[in-house]
Amino acid sequence: MAGSSGNEETQGWIKFFRQTLHPLFGLVAVACLLTLVGWTGDVTTLLHWVTCGTGVAFAMERAWVYFEDKLPRNERKRLKIHLSLAVLVLLTSIILMILPLSSLGDTAIASHIFIQIAVLVSSLASMIYHQTRFTARAFHPGLVLIFSFLALILAGTLLLMMPRCVAPGNTCTWLDALFTATSAVCVTGLTVQNSATFFSLTGQVVILLLIQTGGLGIMTLTFFAAVVLFEGLSLHDRLLLGKMLSENRLARIGQTLSFIVAFTFIIEGIGAVILFMSLDSIPDLGTRAFHSVFHAVSAFCNAGFSTLPDGLASEAVRGNGIWQIVVMVLIVIGGLGALVCEDISQWVMAMIRLRKEKTGPRPRLKVHSRLVLSVTAGLIIIGALGIFISEFLFGNGPQNGGVILTSFFHSVTARTAGFNTVPMSQINLLTAEFLMLLMLIGGSPGGTAGGMRTTVFAVGIAHVWSQLRMSRRGIIAFNRRIPPELGAQALGLMVLTGVWLIINLMILIALESGKSINESELLFELISAFATVGLSLDLTPLLTPESQILLTVNMFVGRIGLLTVLATLIPPDTYPSSGKPPEKILLI
Repeated sequence: MAGSSGNEETQGWIKFFRQTLHPLFGLVAVACLLTLVGWTGDVTTLLHWVTCGTGVAFAMERAWVYFEDKLPRNERKRLKIHLSLAVLVLLTSIILMILPLSSLGDTAIASHIFIQIAVLVSSLASMIYHQTRFTARAFHPGLVLIFSFLALILAGTLLLMMPRCVAPGNTCTWLDALFTATSAVCVTGLTVQNSATFFSLTGQVVILLLIQTGGLGIMTLTFFAAVVLFEGLSLHDRLLLGKMLSENRLARIGQTLSFIVAFTFIIEGIGAVILFMSLDSIPDLGTRAFHSVFHAVSAFCNAGFSTLPDGLASEAVRGNGIWQIVVMVLIVIGGLGALVCEDISQWVMAMIRLRKEKTGPRPRLKVHSRLVLSVTAGLIIIGALGIFISEFLFGNGPQNGGVILTSFFHSVTARTAGFNTVPMSQINLLTAEFLMLLMLIGGSPGGTAGGMRTTVFAVGIAHVWSQLRMSRRGIIAFNRRIPPELGAQALGLMVLTGVWLIINLMILIALESGKSINESELLFELISAFATVGLSLDLTPLLTPESQILLTVNMFVGRIGLLTVLATLIPPDTYPSSGKPPEKILLI
């Protein structure tokens, strides 16, 4: 019995050892990759031997797992991909150990990065495959969302603190890194340091990755990888993701997820190509390509970050109408929401089939999509008209590409994008107040935009109008009746947003009491942060560290959603119905 017990203990240690090795190699690969990219910039002797040793050990561990275990067919097929990758890593590691490091030149850096990324990808793939162990726990969807964004912000902060992420001569403080990482992950665009001049190319690439990951959502990307690489999602994963994506049809979760990711990269790719072709002012093709890709991603994700010193007001793109139009289109598409874009694509395909077959029911867009499109178009037109009147009819405001294009661009960008083609410090007070209203309304649910959301604004106003008229019909939109509880929820969210902003404005005024700063300017920066817009009156870098931290909190809450945060933190009421007799009270 003692021998049997000892054998079981030994087997347990071996199993633990094998389960630990793979993620351990991933951690070592991350450390080596960050050291190379963020600190040394070159392959040192120590880094060389650690990378090669990790590559050889990783290959042996993958071979051990593949040939030792009696695995089912699907599991062996999955591990065969890992084994193929391990063979490439092993061959590369052996070649690097045989050849003198000095004779490889730039090939040495590329080879070491290949080994590090290959080991990391294999480790991440295994983690994603086993992610059901984590998501099978009964976590609140809001809690999963909050902690995923917090983890991404923390990782971004640590990455931006790396020495090679800032331009020579600059020093990045913890607050600078935290503020920038939060702004990038929450696709806001507010900065305390100029992204184009303060950060190096490495830092700008980190910001680009944070924008893309934050725009799509780390959990969306994780679940997408589980769908594409493996056998799909468990029932609990579908329920969790359905709540996060506002998709009630569980059977379509995988299709919706694939559409979101594919649609994002396709639209960003098309935008980047057009921007590249219209950027003749920058002759270097590599620099032009990076600027184009960065701005396409930043625009679609409604982030507002720019790699140009003065944003779209820089000389390189000043007066470039194509750039402004493409950026506007990307902002609008990204702000519509994935579900609306999917509905539109299905409607277009159904219309094409109807024209070909000449039979069948006429396709119809969902009421949600119609409402989003109508409110978005109305806000863009009304916003452009308001900016034109306040900035150019009543004054002589700054323009870029003409007064019409300037008015329309800032009407679009005010609804959570954050790009600007003219210095925002030169606009008049009336325009700033009009922009605050547009920022507060924001984009649409399910998209990369922030703010109250267009549907909340429309349904909330419609609910108030219905109550004032004492209508028995309720809220009717596009020949459909909107459930009355949605009107109350929308109005309640509008009130909650107002209370949140008032409390934060009072705190902000108290923190900046020693400075001669207008309260309207503080409110502008606050709404811009909460609505994840990024427009600034050049005030954010001048605020105290405490005020910058407050704006950081608002960016995070605005990206997650105020209602999501409150619903997650406040415990639900589990008490049964009271059964108490009702009694009216006077309201008016």
